[in-house]
Amino acid sequence: MGFWRKEVIQLGMERDTDDAIAEQLAILKTDPQNARAHFALGTLYYFKGDRERAITSFEKAIASDPAYAAPHVSLGRIYAVLGCYDLAWRHAREAARLGDASLLEQLERYPNAASDSGDKDGIVNGE
Repeated sequence: MGFWRKEVIQLGMERDTDDAIAEQLAILKTDPQNARAHFALGTLYYFKGDRERAITSFEKAIASDPAYAAPHVSLGRIYAVLGCYDLAWRHAREAARLGDASLLEQLERYPNAASDSGDKDGIVNGE
């Protein structure tokens, strides 16, 4: 299975991802403030393992559309994986304020993340 996964499946997935990245970059060339394209690009970069470009793309998505919750969720997840819980919670709370509480719910399940929640005033629980 190693040959098929490494030489066929993975290669095909990388080509598909590279094509999708090129497509999003083409969209951004004509519409540099397209938050959805920045978000898609961030997701694709993260899929490829390019965390820095993913973070930059998600930040650009937020700058382009501050009311867009999805890039906050994605950034929060990245920061949680990195152990930067203060940043993870900041993005989780902003995403929840914008209508997507999924990251708040995830972070509340993990004791390490919960200890840095900043929930001293009931902010996380919406009180």
